[in-house]
Amino acid sequence: MTLKRWLITLGCLLLTLVLWAGGGREAYRNYFLGSYYFNEGAYLRAENHLQRAYQADPDEFNFTLAYALVLGRLERTRQAETLLGQARGLLNARHPDIAHQRALLHFVTGMVYTYGRQYAKALRPLQQAAELQETLDYPEERSAVYNALGYARILNQGRGTGSHGSLGPHYHVHRRDLERGYEAFRRAYESNLQNTSARANYETLRDTLGITDYSLREDEPRRSMRYTSTKYANLPARMNDLLAFTEYDEVILLLDISGSMVMEDVTCVAAYRFEVMRQSAQLLLENMAHTTKVGIATIGGDCGTEPRLWIPVGSRSRHDLGYDLQFLTPDGTTPLLTILQETPTLFTDTVEHSKAIIFISDGENVCRVPGTDICAWSESLGRNNITINIMTFLGASLDNANAFAEYSCLAENTFGQILYLDGDRCRLEHYRFDLVKACDLDLPPIQRVDCWGPNVENLWAIFPEE
Repeated sequence: MTLKRWLITLGCLLLTLVLWAGGGREAYRNYFLGSYYFNEGAYLRAENHLQRAYQADPDEFNFTLAYALVLGRLERTRQAETLLGQARGLLNARHPDIAHQRALLHFVTGMVYTYGRQYAKALRPLQQAAELQETLDYPEERSAVYNALGYARILNQGRGTGSHGSLGPHYHVHRRDLERGYEAFRRAYESNLQNTSARANYETLRDTLGITDYSLREDEPRRSMRYTSTKYANLPARMNDLLAFTEYDEVILLLDISGSMVMEDVTCVAAYRFEVMRQSAQLLLENMAHTTKVGIATIGGDCGTEPRLWIPVGSRSRHDLGYDLQFLTPDGTTPLLTILQETPTLFTDTVEHSKAIIFISDGENVCRVPGTDICAWSESLGRNNITINIMTFLGASLDNANAFAEYSCLAENTFGQILYLDGDRCRLEHYRFDLVKACDLDLPPIQRVDCWGPNVENLWAIFPEE
């Protein structure tokens, strides 16, 4: 082989490897970083990372949708519209969370037009997103959707701004439009009392309209399962969401027992992560349906270490499994991939059974298997109807980008979910298409005016901020 042909062959091989790797863990890492920077308001940096994620895997729904959103935020509406059309084609009616995906698509469509100041076009998709969110148990997302809907209703005044008298550029707004916006902001605030934008917008219109009867009804969680145990003192709030991970015929508790779990406290409950992990596993075991077959596996030691616990589903009683959990001790690092690859062997061969791995951890994979990308490998689990649900002690911060890249692809490729511990609020939080909550919209100043003469009483001016 000549040197030239050898170099061409080597170049093709390297390009193939780059493309293959880009569609896996690195793509999810860019997706996480892009989402992080979007939340921080660094939209150009967000665009850079979200574009990379999309280019690595243009068939991934979340990548396409996130890239469309950041382009919309940068007012590149036509480019965003093209991506929204692609995202629409990626919807899969067989996806277990299809209603949520549709809600996200409608929301991002509405936000793209809102950012582009095309409020009339934004209204219908935002209304569709709100209607779908009413059927889902995602109150923070529902709050953001209704807040955006209220904003679009107020700003949708047809003609451009005008200046006259002592007033700067403004839209004219009638009372009926303010009332429609008020109802949306009220629903946004009821859905999530922690949404400061929704609260400010709701209170602004409440005071502007002179509404005095403003009792609120905070939304209640809709989970069918409830936290029934009072035995465990070291658990954070919102454990109900973790209990939803157990609604399968077969469940394996995959527990990280690495040394880092006793090097960090969960300060708000005054316990090591290891103890919170143990009590979480015990709570899960206690609350699973009696018909669910349960097994346990541990991740610890190093890349060649035998797991401390390796228990196939249904092979031991719940009492014995609880005893095993009680006497667990920390061990080594987090060889996730090497253990995860073998974990499906702990399930039965019953094809009809729904199966899930509940992974509780505070770290990322430390073992690399030559030729294996953890994200690409996880697609095989999804094809075999095995779901991975994750609870992590790591916060969704820049320092944890690598870990969340792995978590995201493991959950996404297997139709699972991610819960992370928010130490500031001492509660479990969902990590999903997290850009929804970053789409805060605050109303510009509103002032009552008599631009059309004293006979027109219910007229206000809204002063858009450029």
